[in-house]
Amino acid sequence: MTASCSFLEARISGSMVVSRKGICAVRSTWVFWWSILTLVCSVACNKEEPPVKTPMDVAVYATLPGLTATHNAELQAELARLIAEEATPLQLISSSTKHRVVAAGDATSVISRLDTIFPPNFRESGREHLDKVWPAEGFDFSPATLHVVAALSKRYLGKREQYETLVSEVNFALPVDHSLGLAADAGYVDAIEIGHRLEGLYAAGVLAAGKPDAAIEPLRVMLRVSELLAGENSIVSRSAGAMRRGEALQVLEGIVKHPAATPTLHRQLKMLLDQQLERWPDDATAWIGDRAQGMHTYELIRGGYLLSLLSYDEIREYRDEIGIDKLAALVAENIDQDELFYLRSMRDIVEACSKPHYERAEVFRQIEANLELMRGSSNYPFVADQLLLMQMSQGSRLMALDRARCDAWALALHLACDDEPGNKTTNPLTGDEFFVDIGETQIIVDAIDPDKGQPAAVVPRRVSVGNAPHVGSPIRRGTAARTNR
Repeated sequence: MTASCSFLEARISGSMVVSRKGICAVRSTWVFWWSILTLVCSVACNKEEPPVKTPMDVAVYATLPGLTATHNAELQAELARLIAEEATPLQLISSSTKHRVVAAGDATSVISRLDTIFPPNFRESGREHLDKVWPAEGFDFSPATLHVVAALSKRYLGKREQYETLVSEVNFALPVDHSLGLAADAGYVDAIEIGHRLEGLYAAGVLAAGKPDAAIEPLRVMLRVSELLAGENSIVSRSAGAMRRGEALQVLEGIVKHPAATPTLHRQLKMLLDQQLERWPDDATAWIGDRAQGMHTYELIRGGYLLSLLSYDEIREYRDEIGIDKLAALVAENIDQDELFYLRSMRDIVEACSKPHYERAEVFRQIEANLELMRGSSNYPFVADQLLLMQMSQGSRLMALDRARCDAWALALHLACDDEPGNKTTNPLTGDEFFVDIGETQIIVDAIDPDKGQPAAVVPRRVSVGNAPHVGSPIRRGTAARTNR
C-alpha cells in the first residue's frame, strides 16, 4: 500500500470527516470566497492558487474545459450523454426561462432586492429574533410569546411588506446561476427564511385576534415561495423549499384548528394544498442541478482551486498529515477517475427518482459500498467522497418527508370536507399507508414519519356526515369512500 493510500484510509476511518455539503449548507458569497483564498494562502505554507478577480474567473469553468479535453474515453462518453440530455451547467442555464444575467448590484435583480430588504449584516440577528419565538411544532403561542410576536411584527412591518410585494410579483423567481458553481451566492436562502417567518408571525397575530380568514393570504405567500424554492434545479434550494413548506404547514395547522375556522375556510386550505401537489417538482430536477455544480467543482480543482473548497480545519489537518502539495498531486493524478465515479453515481441517483423514496435506499447503499471498497486504494475518489457525495440519502429523505407532510394534510382536509381522498393514502416516505382516524369531531392522519415522531395532521370536523364514523380504521386503497361515509 502506498503512503497516499494509507493516509486516505486513515482519513476515512478516523473521526475527521467533515461534510462540506450538508443538506442546506452551501451559502457561498464573493466575500466568503475572497476570505477563504486569503486564509488558504496563510495556512498552506505559501501554497498559492490562481487569483480570482471577478465572477467571470469562475464562470469560465462552466464550459467544462478540463472535462472536454480529457482523453478518458469513459468520461467522454458520460459527457456526451449529459450533453444529449442538456444537463451541463451552461445547458441548464440556457434551458431555464427564468434565468437572466444581471450585473452585481443591479437593483432590479431578485438577489439585490432581497439584500436591500434583509441586508446580509441584518440576517443573523433577524434569524435569532425569529428563532426564539417560532414554535418547534404546531402553531401555538403562549400569551407572553404572542406579546413578543406582536412587537416583532410591528418592528419589521416595513420589511415584511416589501418582501411580500417582491415575492408576489408575477415574474418573481429564484434562479440558480450554474456558471458559478459553489461560488454562486445562495444567501437568498437566509433572506427568504426571514421573510417567510415574518409572514408566519403576521398570521399568528391575526389568528390571535380571532380572524382566521385573514391568515389565508400570508399562508398563500408562504406556499408560493416554498414552491418556487423547491422547483429550482439545486439541492440547496430544494431542501430550503422543503423546510419553508414545513413552516407553512404549521401556519395551516393554526388556521385549521382555530375555533372560528369554517367549512368554507377548510375548503380554501384544501384547494391550496391541492395546487401544491399538482405542481410538485420532480426530485430528479434537484439532483441534476446538484450534478452540474459537481461538474463545475471538478473544473475548479483542475484549475488549481482545491484548497478553496476545503475548510480551515481540513487544510491544517492535511498540511500536518500529508502536506498540501502531496494532497493536490494525488487528487490531480486521479481526477478523471474520480469524476467518472461521481457522474456514474449521480446518474444512478437521478434514474432512481423514477421510483418512490422508499425504493431508492439500495442505490444509496450501493454508492456507499462502492466508496468503502475504494477507500485506501490508489483510485480512491477523494473529491466525490469528501466534497460531493455527502448526505445524499438525507437529501432524498427530506424531499420525501416534504411530500408526505403535504399528502397527510391534504388527505385530512379532504376527509374533513367529506371529499374522496383519491390515491393519496400511501405515505411516499415509508411506503406504508397513513393511519387515518375518522372521529366524530376530528380527522387524524398519522404515521407521517414514525422514525422521527412527525406530529399527525389533525383537522376538526366542520361538516356533518350521514353515517356513523369509522373510528381508528386505517384507510386502504379501494375502501376510502366506504370508510369516509
